[in-house]
Amino acid sequence: ATMNGTLSRLFRALGTMNTITVEQAEDHARAADALERAEHRVLELNEALSAFRPESEVSLLNASAGCKEVLVGVDTMFLLKESKRYSELTGGAFCVTTRPLSALWELNARCGTVPSRAEIEQALLLASDEDIVLDEEHGTAALRRFGQAVDFGGIAKGYAADEVRRILLEGGVTSALINLGGTVISLGRERNVGIQHPDRCTGIAMGRVTLCDNCAVTSGDYERYYEVDGIRYHHILDPRTGYPSRSNLRSVTLIGESAMELDALSTAIFALGAEEGQPLAEQAGVESVFVTNALDVFCSERLRENFSLLATPS
Repeated sequence: ATMNGTLSRLFRALGTMNTITVEQAEDHARAADALERAEHRVLELNEALSAFRPESEVSLLNASAGCKEVLVGVDTMFLLKESKRYSELTGGAFCVTTRPLSALWELNARCGTVPSRAEIEQALLLASDEDIVLDEEHGTAALRRFGQAVDFGGIAKGYAADEVRRILLEGGVTSALINLGGTVISLGRERNVGIQHPDRCTGIAMGRVTLCDNCAVTSGDYERYYEVDGIRYHHILDPRTGYPSRSNLRSVTLIGESAMELDALSTAIFALGAEEGQPLAEQAGVESVFVTNALDVFCSERLRENFSLLATPS
């Protein structure tokens, strides 16, 4: 039996708006229950992982940097471990110990200024995922140096989206759309997902990808930025330079199986640029769409039949 009508949840968590829509399921009551559990799971992850919540596990870890190790739960331990792995895989282009750096830029963005070279150098010294020390046996984590801090902004939404999918599938959901702030998972049927035009207001798509039982994640420079003296500073920092990425890319969209993997890789590839990033995507077995500064669109081989260009850049 299929259910009549869709069930959906809209809620804030992980610094963004999230929607989970269930379209078809084996049983309506089970699906409603799974949907509730899925939302609860995302909120639970938000509580543990948010660098903005003073009592979160991540905040406690950050507050103890250079001093002592702290007990962390299964999720935080898993993400710290995965983050170290992606950091190594991408040669440091993915990095979670960038919180001092992003905090510095956030502070300046509010004042409409640009951080000094010296401030950036100092924050950059603290950005090293090798300084995350994990003891899985005792369930503890530590940051080696005083002042270091972790921010899971580049990986948490993906992990949360994967968890939502797992919970819905366990609850007998056969068709659903999960959208955690642009990290999208399509379940059960084909759906078209738009790739935003970097220069037009939200809602205008530049291209379209067909998704079925997989995920799409986009990292773009147009989501958050500010201008000083006519120069635009966007929010995706290159952990190797300390400045917003200058990789000649406006956006990177990756399509594949694990939203967490896509989240981490799209963040890294945005910093690396198409030339270094493409082999990384291929090696991970994920499809990609790159939009360059000149608004040229490059799309990986296997995706060609699944991708259509919509708005022609004027």
